[in-house]
Amino acid sequence: MEGARPIHTPLSTKPTLQLNDGHPPADQKQYRSVIGALQYLPITRPDIVFAVNKLAQFMHQSSQLHWTSAKRVFRYLKGTITHGISLTPSVNPYLSGYSDEDWGTNPDNIHSTSAYLIVFRNCPISWSIRKQHLVARSCTEAEYRALASATSERIWIRTLLHALGIKTSKRPSIYCDNIGAT
Repeated sequence: MEGARPIHTPLSTKPTLQLNDGHPPADQKQYRSVIGALQYLPITRPDIVFAVNKLAQFMHQSSQLHWTSAKRVFRYLKGTITHGISLTPSVNPYLSGYSDEDWGTNPDNIHSTSAYLIVFRNCPISWSIRKQHLVARSCTEAEYRALASATSERIWIRTLLHALGIKTSKRPSIYCDNIGAT
């Protein structure tokens, strides 16, 4: 990977990763080792959370396409080595959140994937990505569930901040991209 060319996105949108993709199997031990190592990186690099979560779903049966996608994450990291969480002081103690979901794009199962990011003083302090437990009948329903998770986390963080004596300046907000869910 030393001579690898850097890229701008951690995961390609084409082709969609799936369990049985018709490609020859990859070296399972090496794939598991790489994905296991990558799972620690999102602690300081939330921009690769989705890609690592997606690749971890194929640890039990990975193919050459999955291995190529894992190497793509490393190429992305090489090109964005200066990125990461930056904790900067701010006079505006504002708490906000961002929520999104991925509905109906996984051909292996029909569960949606929820994600959220909670930001305090322009610094990310909490994030999560996981499959939803129930099957959503529409993208609005899946988005609403993602919003519910983000709101629950935001309420817990706001309560924690108030217990620590930190007051927020404005009402906390959660942003999402689905008009029906909002």
